[in-house]
Amino acid sequence: MGTLQRQHSRAERTRDYTAALDLARGQVAAMGALVLAREARPTTAGKPLELQFAATEVDGRALPAAVWVALRRGSVDAALDAMCAVSTTHFLIEEREEIGAGYRLQTVEETRPLPEVDLLLAQLAAMLDIPVDVLAVLADWGGEDPRLEAEIDELLASRFGPATRASQPPPPLAAMADAATERPQELGRLEMTVAQAAAVLRLDQDQARTLATLVDCAVVTLTS
Repeated sequence: MGTLQRQHSRAERTRDYTAALDLARGQVAAMGALVLAREARPTTAGKPLELQFAATEVDGRALPAAVWVALRRGSVDAALDAMCAVSTTHFLIEEREEIGAGYRLQTVEETRPLPEVDLLLAQLAAMLDIPVDVLAVLADWGGEDPRLEAEIDELLASRFGPATRASQPPPPLAAMADAATERPQELGRLEMTVAQAAAVLRLDQDQARTLATLVDCAVVTLTS
């Protein structure tokens, strides 16, 4: 009975952990929209934005630049992984007694890291000069809330000016390749000799000979 209860309790705690991650995912997604909107605006000379983010400490701590880069690329899960890797907050899954050295009972805890969303909000607030309680409201809305885009645009426009490019993450390379394959009629056609290609690509003699061999053996098509 005790074992069944422990298994049931562990399953419940695991579900609670998953729910906590899902909540954090929505909050981080909202901050991802903020990061993309900031990237769409001009920056002053100096450190790149991801380095500015990493250098903004809150009580002596700061999330790494990888979090900013992941959000800039639209990868919320990658940002969560980077946050969990440096997290000091852990979620208790199970606590049990085991026999350790000297045949003494010792308590063993199974824990999993939780992304510190509060640190992310505080770090972005300090970097972008936006009150942290305002960012907390946006985070609670989540990344899919229709109010989010307009509110972020208003907050950043008053601080960094209007956006100069679209605040959307670049598509993955695989998606770009698929799009090129699906729409070949929209692509232009370019033909050139091996010598011309070697000149354009600045190939040395060995590389040019390799290209010539490839062209002799098959039709070579280059895609994005």
